Amino acid sequence: MDLENITLLDVIDRRTLQSLQDAFAAATGMAALATDDTGAVTEGSNFTDFCMNLTRKSKIGCDRCNQCDLKGGAEASRTGRPAVYYCHGGLMDFAAPVMLNGKHIGSLIGGQVLPEKPDEDKFRRIAVEIGVDPDQYIAALRKVKIVPKQQIEAAANLLYQMANALSEVGYQRLVALEGQKKKDDITKDITTKFDTINDSMNDVMTNIQNLEKNFATIKESAAASSKAVESTDGIVKAIENASTQLTLIGFNASIEAKRAGAAGAGFNVIAQEVRTLADKNTKQANEVENTLNEIKKAIVGINAQLKTCNEEIQKNAEVLENLKQLVDETSQQVNNLK
Repeated sequence: MDLENITLLDVIDRRTLQSLQDAFAAATGMAALATDDTGAVTEGSNFTDFCMNLTRKSKIGCDRCNQCDLKGGAEASRTGRPAVYYCHGGLMDFAAPVMLNGKHIGSLIGGQVLPEKPDEDKFRRIAVEIGVDPDQYIAALRKVKIVPKQQIEAAANLLYQMANALSEVGYQRLVALEGQKKKDDITKDITTKFDTINDSMNDVMTNIQNLEKNFATIKESAAASSKAVESTDGIVKAIENASTQLTLIGFNASIEAKRAGAAGAGFNVIAQEVRTLADKNTKQANEVENTLNEIKKAIVGINAQLKTCNEEIQKNAEVLENLKQLVDETSQQVNNLK
């Protein structure tokens, strides 16, 4: 709470202050005004013609009135009790300080009365000083109420009690406002953090959904690869069968070449090459089959890992969804506190 910059109107709004001031003036029959360190903050209540239409209409008189109000408030603040004094125009005024946690933030001013019959010659001199027609000044002076000093002091004490009440109520109001401001700041900060968390979780959920799509694509590719391997396996089997047939043909050709004797020597060489080719095909077919078996095993392993990963992703997605719901509920509760 920045007490150094708090003003009287921060403590109590102008309309309420004006109403309290008007009520005091109506109850006592005296004038009333509220001021801060810059001057009046309300309209004067029950002001006399002497003050309002003559003294304050003069620039010199108005400046002196403002100085008197500030001086009276300062004196009341210094002593901690109502100050009763004569203003520059010769009327009796009183001031009560409005304090906030030890700081003077304004004053309630009352008075514009006389405790006894005035010395009109003195007032004529004052009229000349401030540039007002002396006869008009005296005519207005004669309308000013004469109030016993004891009654003036009682009114000053009443104004002082009002000022104390305003000070207490104002301080409590500021404390409440400060507490509410801190609460609002905390709520705003929490809400911002919840929004950030919620956005992050939405991003994670989107990434998980993309991963699921990618895993599904990989799984389809693995299934296609497995199918292709099975098709290739059939081709290898066909090659192996063909190699076996070539081997048998080579053996049969060798037997027939031996029966033919010298005439079948060339045919025997061809039969030998056929058996060699058949053996080579069989060996390569076996190598291809072994490689395909390894690929099959790898694909089976990939499918198993994909299944496990997909299950973990689903679990994480459920956890995030529950967490998101919890964050949304908590965020709503925070908003309800506003």
